[in-house]
Amino acid sequence: MYRRIKKILCAASLIIVGCVTVNAQDDSIRVVEEVEEQTLDSVVVTEQKKRPSLPLRIMSSVENFFMGCDTTYVTPQKYNLTAQMELSYWHDYYFLRSSQTSNTMVIQSDPSVILGGYIYYSILGYGAVWNLNDLGIKAGKTNGTSLRQSFVIHTAKIFAEYYTFNSGKGAEIRSVSGIETKGRNRAFHGLDSRCNGFNAMYMFNNRHFSWPAAFGANAVQRKSCGSWSVGFQYNHQRITFNKEELPDYIKEDIDSTLLFTKVNYNDYSVSVGYNYNCVLGRNVLFAISFIPSIGYRRSNITEAEDLRRSILNNVSTDFNLRMSFFWNNTRMFSGLIFEAHTYDYRKDKFGLTNTYGTLKYLLGVNFWKKTHR
Repeated sequence: MYRRIKKILCAASLIIVGCVTVNAQDDSIRVVEEVEEQTLDSVVVTEQKKRPSLPLRIMSSVENFFMGCDTTYVTPQKYNLTAQMELSYWHDYYFLRSSQTSNTMVIQSDPSVILGGYIYYSILGYGAVWNLNDLGIKAGKTNGTSLRQSFVIHTAKIFAEYYTFNSGKGAEIRSVSGIETKGRNRAFHGLDSRCNGFNAMYMFNNRHFSWPAAFGANAVQRKSCGSWSVGFQYNHQRITFNKEELPDYIKEDIDSTLLFTKVNYNDYSVSVGYNYNCVLGRNVLFAISFIPSIGYRRSNITEAEDLRRSILNNVSTDFNLRMSFFWNNTRMFSGLIFEAHTYDYRKDKFGLTNTYGTLKYLLGVNFWKKTHR
């Protein structure tokens, strides 16, 4: 009897253990399945969160193509929008010379104080500045620089700009061959220069050298570096000269071969230059760019006697010089930019060199931090 009870108890124990084991296995399988489902759900949610929208992906790809860089050398722009204020000082010089008599005349435009600014979205920018000297002055007596505009593309690989401005109406006769001007009336309102053009440059060492860090302020150079560049420029300028606005004593005695009514030219040129960014300290940069150019200039001149002759068709040799000093902590920036441009045209009887320079103070703030980086 005892043995029979013992066998029954053993059989019951085996059945209970088997049931518990089966239930435990079912529970384990169920737990594993739930964990796998939760993991898959979390992966899907994570992918959905990490994957930006199509427009942002396209913009990021385009920006990476143009602004991709070695981040040990350059910190790229971290924001989508940039607001930039500009306060600048503009100056123009005109040097006229006669190949027949060797006489010369030098005209200097009135210095212009300019206030305005730029707005950038990513690599695209638009700028507009106004001449403060024009305030309260009658039309026709200003130096014609009421509005200067430019449309720019600032990237690590390519810099491109379209610009338009006027200058020259308010000017001063600095010197005239054979005529004493010191201490006499030298004011001249008969010079008007209207200029528009386009220029583009490609930077060869664009992974390490940042043009925007030097002149666009939408990146920060971390290590000193330079780059050769190649570019193309188109410049159209129309300069008119009204002899009747000259002071009487100059009008009576001036060499007539120095006079013209209008110079109108289109200039096409290519350039090869060198650019260098020198990092002076954390967030502090000094940059210099020297870009000479050579090209073809299609020009004509209308002389005072209204005889139109194409005497300025010539190979052109010009140069652009830029220097900057910037502080930039990626959120805010401030700095100075100096630019000088010289255009020289000469042929047969007459020559004219037009040089203009500007000193700019820039102050900017970046907004709307990028989230797809």
